[in-house]
Amino acid sequence: MKLITGLFFLLATNLVLADCDRPTVPQLPDGGSSDLETMVEGQKAVKAYVAETEAYLDCLNEQSAAAAEDETPEQQLARIELHNEAVGDMEAVAAAFNEEIREYRAKDQ
Repeated sequence: MKLITGLFFLLATNLVLADCDRPTVPQLPDGGSSDLETMVEGQKAVKAYVAETEAYLDCLNEQSAAAAEDETPEQQLARIELHNEAVGDMEAVAAAFNEEIREYRAKDQ
C-alpha cells in the first residue's frame, strides 16, 4: 500500500511540475585553450542559461502560488527541492565559467 501511495504522490508531483521546463546546463569553453570568440560565445550561453533558469524558477514560484492550498506536503517539498537544485546548478555554472575566464586571462599574460 505504501508503494502505491508513494507512486501516486510521485506521479502527482510530476504532473504538477510538468509545465516548467528546466534548462540544460551549457557546455563551457576551455579557458586554457579557447580563443576570444569561443569565450564570448560561452559567455552568451551562460547568460542565456541564467535567464532560462530564472524563468524556470519564476514558473515554479507561480505554480506554487497557484496550487498552495491544493498541494500535498510532498508536492511542496518536491517543488522546493527542484528550486534549490536549479539555483545550485546556476551558481555552479557561473562559478565554473568564471574559472574558465581566469584561465583564459592567465594564458594571455
